[in-house]
Amino acid sequence: MLVFILNFLSPLPLRVLYAISSLASLILNHVIGYRRSVIDNNFKLSFPEATEQMLLDYRNHFYLHLSDIMVETIRLKRMSRENLAKHVQFSNPDLLSRYENGNRSVIIMMGHSGNWEWAGAATASKFNFKTIPIYRRVKEKGMNAFFYEIRSRHGSFPMRDKDASQLLAKEVAPCAVAMLADQTPGSKKGWWTTFLSQPTPFFRGSEILARRLTNFDVLFAHVHRLERGKYEIVLQEVESDWRKNKFQLTKSFSRFLEAEIRKDPVNWLWSHKRWKHKPSERSIFMN
Repeated sequence: MLVFILNFLSPLPLRVLYAISSLASLILNHVIGYRRSVIDNNFKLSFPEATEQMLLDYRNHFYLHLSDIMVETIRLKRMSRENLAKHVQFSNPDLLSRYENGNRSVIIMMGHSGNWEWAGAATASKFNFKTIPIYRRVKEKGMNAFFYEIRSRHGSFPMRDKDASQLLAKEVAPCAVAMLADQTPGSKKGWWTTFLSQPTPFFRGSEILARRLTNFDVLFAHVHRLERGKYEIVLQEVESDWRKNKFQLTKSFSRFLEAEIRKDPVNWLWSHKRWKHKPSERSIFMN
């Protein structure tokens, strides 16, 4: 039933979907209170210097941002390349073009900022790379098929996270691999650092994969929200010597992500339980 609704909504113009989003954000915030305690706690712990009014503003603006991401992602199923290009731009596309023109494959590490689904499709649309978004399978079969379809838009080739290491090692043609590197691992499976004012585990997978794929370079990316429905993808090079020091890539990414989040606190996925785990005696700290 949910997939039917998503397919029904996907042809609607963005102006109509944004009207729906505005209403949905009010319902999520003031009627349902969707994950309100999680959102409030995340903001409060991450920005201990913020006033009560600032925290309230963060929450209210985040609900609208979350609703917008939902309807934008639904719309992606029917978005043309030309239309997508009007909504997503690159601040420094020459950086990615340099790898493409040099026939070098690259791993792009990014967080749940802006509309990451639009960012992946925009990358596939703009560049001639084989664009490979790494994804985690959705349990519900219909929803998994829906997300696989939108992640395949404009020539992308989605790849399951469990298969990435084996399949990417066989890739011959230059490709751009997009990885969401800010998801929450278990306390024993993550590498810990101080992130947004609190102890935080990061997945080891991105760095381990990058070290295995010695013919791949690495870039960081952040999706900035310019205005409603307008995003800018910022790319940043990684220190060239990161392979010499364990944890260096993951630490650098955490610092990059934190700096970008602080520029626009609302522009991140605050509704997920990012800090549900606490470090133990066996936890590995990168500091």
